[in-house]
Amino acid sequence: MYCFSDCIFPLRSTGHTGCFIKALFSTSLIFLLAHVCFQICLYTIPSLDDALGHNCSSWETLSRHVGVSRYVENVENERRHLDLFESDQCWITMFRLPLDDPWAVVWLLTPDLGIFIISLITLILCNRLLKKREEGLVPHMSALLHEEDETEDEDDGVEREDEGMSCSETEEEESPSSSSGAAQLAARLRATAQRFLRNMGRILAITLLALAGITLPSAFSAFYFLLFIGVCTWWACHFPISHLGFNTLCVMVAFFTGGHLVCLYLYQSSFAQEMFSPVGLWARLFGLKDVIKTGNCSSFHLTLNTQHDWPVYVNPGILLLLYISVTVVLKINSYSLSHTGKTHEGGAVMAVQGEAGEEMELRPCEERTHSSKDDTKQTLLTTGDSPLSESDVSKEPVTNGSSQHDIGTSGEAVADNPLRLVGRMILQQSYICALIAMMVWSITYHSWLTFVLLLWSCLIWMLRARQHFAALCSPFILLYGLALCCLQYVWAMDLETELPQHIGTMSLRQLGLDRAHYPCLRLGAMLLFTLTFWLLLRQSVKDTFSRKKRMTVPLQEVTTGESTGRNESILKVLGGMVMSLYAKYWIYVCGGMFIMVSFAGKLVAYKIVYMLLFLLCLCLYQVYYSLWRRLLKAFWWTVVAYTMVVLIAIYTFQFEDFPGYWGNFTGFTEQQLADVGLETFKLSELFTSILIPGFFLLACILQLHYFHKLFMKITDLENRGIENPDLVRSTEEVRSEEEDLITDQGDDPSEVDETIPSKWGLVMDRLMVLSTKFSDTLTHVQSFIWRVLELHIVKIVAFFVVWVALLEPSAMNLVLVVLWSFAMPYGRFRAMASCLSTIWVCVIIVCKMLYQLSVVNPMEYSNNCTAPMVNETSLEPDEVLNSTLYRAPVDPANWFGVRKDATALGYSKDHLLVLMLLVFEATVYRHQIHHYRQQQRSPPTIPVIFPQAIRDTLDQSLLHCIKYLLNYSFYKFGLEICFLMTVNVIGQRMNFLVIIHGCWLVAILVRRRRAAIAKIWSKYCLFLVVFMIYQYVLCVGIPPALCIDYPWRWRTSVTIHSALVKWIYLPDFYTIPNSRNLISDFLLLMCASQQWTVFENERKEEWMVMGGENKDNPDPMEDMPFNPAPNFINCRSYLDMAKVLVFRYMFWFVLTVVFVTGATRISVFGLGYLMACFFFLLFGTRLLIKPSGTRLVMWDCLIMYNVAVIISKNILSILACVFVVEMQKNFCWVIQLFSLVCTVKGYYDPNSVCDKDCSLPVEEAGIIWDSICFFFLLLQRRVFLSFYFLHVTADLQASARQASRGFELFRASIIKNMHFYQQTEKKSLQQLKESMNRIREKQQKYKEGRKTSEIEEKPTDSKEKKKKRQSSKSNRWQYPWMDHATVLHSGEYYMFESDSGEEDESFQEEQKPRKQTAFQLAYQAWVTSAKEALKDRQQRQKEQRAEAKKQQIAQASGDAEEDGAVFDVGDSQEVEEVQEEGDDVGK
Repeated sequence: MYCFSDCIFPLRSTGHTGCFIKALFSTSLIFLLAHVCFQICLYTIPSLDDALGHNCSSWETLSRHVGVSRYVENVENERRHLDLFESDQCWITMFRLPLDDPWAVVWLLTPDLGIFIISLITLILCNRLLKKREEGLVPHMSALLHEEDETEDEDDGVEREDEGMSCSETEEEESPSSSSGAAQLAARLRATAQRFLRNMGRILAITLLALAGITLPSAFSAFYFLLFIGVCTWWACHFPISHLGFNTLCVMVAFFTGGHLVCLYLYQSSFAQEMFSPVGLWARLFGLKDVIKTGNCSSFHLTLNTQHDWPVYVNPGILLLLYISVTVVLKINSYSLSHTGKTHEGGAVMAVQGEAGEEMELRPCEERTHSSKDDTKQTLLTTGDSPLSESDVSKEPVTNGSSQHDIGTSGEAVADNPLRLVGRMILQQSYICALIAMMVWSITYHSWLTFVLLLWSCLIWMLRARQHFAALCSPFILLYGLALCCLQYVWAMDLETELPQHIGTMSLRQLGLDRAHYPCLRLGAMLLFTLTFWLLLRQSVKDTFSRKKRMTVPLQEVTTGESTGRNESILKVLGGMVMSLYAKYWIYVCGGMFIMVSFAGKLVAYKIVYMLLFLLCLCLYQVYYSLWRRLLKAFWWTVVAYTMVVLIAIYTFQFEDFPGYWGNFTGFTEQQLADVGLETFKLSELFTSILIPGFFLLACILQLHYFHKLFMKITDLENRGIENPDLVRSTEEVRSEEEDLITDQGDDPSEVDETIPSKWGLVMDRLMVLSTKFSDTLTHVQSFIWRVLELHIVKIVAFFVVWVALLEPSAMNLVLVVLWSFAMPYGRFRAMASCLSTIWVCVIIVCKMLYQLSVVNPMEYSNNCTAPMVNETSLEPDEVLNSTLYRAPVDPANWFGVRKDATALGYSKDHLLVLMLLVFEATVYRHQIHHYRQQQRSPPTIPVIFPQAIRDTLDQSLLHCIKYLLNYSFYKFGLEICFLMTVNVIGQRMNFLVIIHGCWLVAILVRRRRAAIAKIWSKYCLFLVVFMIYQYVLCVGIPPALCIDYPWRWRTSVTIHSALVKWIYLPDFYTIPNSRNLISDFLLLMCASQQWTVFENERKEEWMVMGGENKDNPDPMEDMPFNPAPNFINCRSYLDMAKVLVFRYMFWFVLTVVFVTGATRISVFGLGYLMACFFFLLFGTRLLIKPSGTRLVMWDCLIMYNVAVIISKNILSILACVFVVEMQKNFCWVIQLFSLVCTVKGYYDPNSVCDKDCSLPVEEAGIIWDSICFFFLLLQRRVFLSFYFLHVTADLQASARQASRGFELFRASIIKNMHFYQQTEKKSLQQLKESMNRIREKQQKYKEGRKTSEIEEKPTDSKEKKKKRQSSKSNRWQYPWMDHATVLHSGEYYMFESDSGEEDESFQEEQKPRKQTAFQLAYQAWVTSAKEALKDRQQRQKEQRAEAKKQQIAQASGDAEEDGAVFDVGDSQEVEEVQEEGDDVGK
């Protein structure tokens, strides 16, 4: 008890804590002294041992309870098994100390000695600390009193000056200007933490109060249970409670909890357990459990009793936690009251302790000005009582709202919090939670009493004014729920033998009055359900007093902050968005619940009715939309009524004697009732069987009452308004409210300051901007997806419908195949096919569900076919045993498509998906119609994804090219895609029937021209339709119930074994045709049908303008003035680079593919590919520059060879698949020559054909590479026919011309160089001639002067001397320098004076006028004038141009001379003449 009192009262030196420490010290001292005294007496007085008695005497027992006991010999063993040994027990355990065992002495004395030492140390430390506090408290208190006096004087002055000001303004003026922001922030944080701890403590205390009441139901625990119920009911009724009242309640709970813990502790003694037996009434009534087993009187073992359930052990811990939490809450409240003062954040609350000890609370100042904050506060509360804060709705069930404003924010800040607004909105819809809780309560705990809740909730759900009616019934609902909880609490006690089990002949278990294995779990769930009833009552009381206040109180001016209105408007917008989303998509939840209800668990009749209603709704939606809209509300009412009937029937059928009542009423047997759905379930099965229909009922009611009207507005195709009217209306309200706020501000600057948005307002504004951007992006994405679905949903639906039909070949699915096979090429029948398919799929689903009922027994009408004799059939004995006719009894329904299956949902899921797709198709089309009407425009005339991407924008960029290809890829390349699909069909099947596809492929390809192919395309589509239906009929076959085998299985002279039957694709009961392979045929049919549409559209003008013309003229430029495709050879963009790769280099890549196709396998066919590849490589670029007609003929020959190889391999597959064994034995060379192997599995066992002498070329088989080659050949053919390829051809031709002129250009450059050197040589010769002429003239003058001198000096010589002189000269003609005078004269430089031509040229160049610079021109203009300077410049430029022209003419005349030789004959003659002249000069 000292420990408990320490938690209640505060720590003071003279208070309870000090007394507790002193008492603890005294008690431990007394215990130690008692130990010492008793042990001394035992050792000194021997008769004392005998006086106490032995063998569990009364004195010994009493002394042991008191703690005075003797030492037991086996104390070591006892010490090892001691579980609990503390000195603060109710009885004191004392032993006779074994002095010979010091460890035993320490073990026995340690607890008391330890407590004595700790209490002594604590007492000393506390005394010292209190002395220091008292010493420093006196000057501090005097200073505080002085400051308070000054503050009061200042407050009085301020109040006298500003009496009209509000409390918030006064407090702002009172606040000291020197207070820093950090101090204010610290104060706010401190206040927030204090408020948070206080609220959390209260919530924890209330929660632990409930847990303490339900953990172990008993008379003691009933106090907590009833107190919890009372507190919650008081809070739900909106009654106030003061701090004093709440503290009183906490003290009462603390004292009772402490006493309860003491009782539980005392009951663990053997004396208490002997007085009140654990199996007795009083112990069970008050919840006293023997957690500790008591041994004999000579033993001190504390053994835990493990026979109890876990709540028995948890209960003391919860009580202890409750006690601690209550005391902590008391401490926090006392601290808050003692430290509450004036706050600087408006709305502070002053707490004053009155004379009588009653706490009086003043309301916040803001509440006096903003009187409309809470409608019920003014009405409910009296003077001195504080209102309950709205924040305490879900967190603080017993306290009022004034405590929320101790040091908190103002009323405006509280209202600005959007979390409070959201909580208020949720609380306004609390009746939904209450009704759901009523249904879940009744379903979870099945009884007649809870059945009332089920009927009550269903009745309220069906009413139009359900919220008002739920508010009226809230007190009665709460009282009924509390009554159920109390009754369950009584029966949850351990009083099974005392409480009645029957009332008359009816068991109380049917009323829910029984004890569960763990009662606390059931009571906890019931209290959670009851919590919703308390919330409902609180909201109804609040609404009631709000209405009364509005009726009685006159209108007053209400001032609201901008942020509050903005947050409410934003919440309206968010609410509108949420409602629009629910209105759109909640019906999908209801549809999913339909499927869940119909297929959950065992399939019974009432679930089939659910599916019938669902299918009827979908059929009506698909076929007759307007009628569906008119009947939709009646449909929901029908579903709700039917679900309520089902719930009531299943619920009541679980009670005793009701199966007999239902059997007598209906006349059905127990098995028939089980097929209907009426059977007795186990507890877990009952929960699921009732919970699912219950939630389905709830979903339908929500759709009917909340979302139906808005859904009808959204789905109205005639409504051309906006898609989300509520959302836009809410946004308009936001804008109008903001405008009103701005206009109401006026010119007052204080009002402008007040309208500054708070942090929440800024956050919400930013969130609205981001949400708007996200909404716009999401809208664009949705529009794109809807557009794609509008274009391709019919193809998806057709493909999936046929795929489901092919998965299970049957007569019923044959209808779907026929419908969609004709709907593909003939588009006008597609709408009718969708409607008929919807109806027929609904029939199939209902038939499958009905066939799963246990009433249907196939063994009663199945046929047993007699196995034929060996000489009557061509089947092998093992094949007969595996034939459908003979391996088991034949169920006739299987041929129609109905059979028994373990799970109905797994068996019907494919057709359900088909139905969903069909409905989704109609939804897509209607959504787009609605969308176009809202946009007020008609649908696009051309079904494309990107309307802006047309033929004119194709060459703008790579992105435009991609968009164009997405729009018109099939329009441009659909024919090639059909060819590829045909080859795919051949490669997938490789049997007899696909030979027909190969023949059609050849027949189409030989026509070559697109116009010729278009003429026979309609016949080809019709053939594909008929051929598809014919092959599916072969897969269905004849009904096996007839027990008639096919003729090719009869014994005849020509035996057709199973492999041949499979290759010919004949119907059979042993080798059943693989229907899944037909999906490739249907894909071919879809492509061919689309291509038929392309053939029709490409003749229309709008298609030719938007998508371009589809022409395959071998000469594209025929009748074309210019090439419409831009030149891309120079690669000005990434698109041009891609075009260069495709149109210029694709040819070489295709030849590489052809080479790889031929090289991957060694066969005759591969040899043909290699020869073709080498042939085209031999031509190389010359093939590309040939005429397009010649080029296409050669390329078409290669394509035809490729197709011939594919067809040949398909035909030869009969040898590889059917007769493979014979071929291996006798014709292995054929296998190696043609590379034969069967690529389709199932014809033979691979292990049986493993022959080492003749191995099959497995890795080289198939037509995969042939198909790849075919694809690239077709692609290159389109390249040849393209306008873009003309630029490649022109570029190649220009390159070829340049290559042929290369040598000429090179020769011309050489000749030009030779002419240059020739002119230089001529110039040198000319200079040389001029020099020689000058030398000759000088020499001639010299000779003439010498002759005259000789004539004058000497007479003429005789003739003989002249002859001798001449002969000597002639003999020495080769040595001219031997003459001394000649050498002198010939070596003198005087002959060469002024004969240099270079000096003349340099002189001429110097004479040329130089170009005038800009500075010279500016100087001349500055000296003379600008006009004269320009005239001189123009004259000088004219002269320069004339001179340059003359030089060009002279150079051109020089270049016009002979080009063949470097030096002509005349030049050689001139050289010889010059040499001769030199010789003459030398002479």
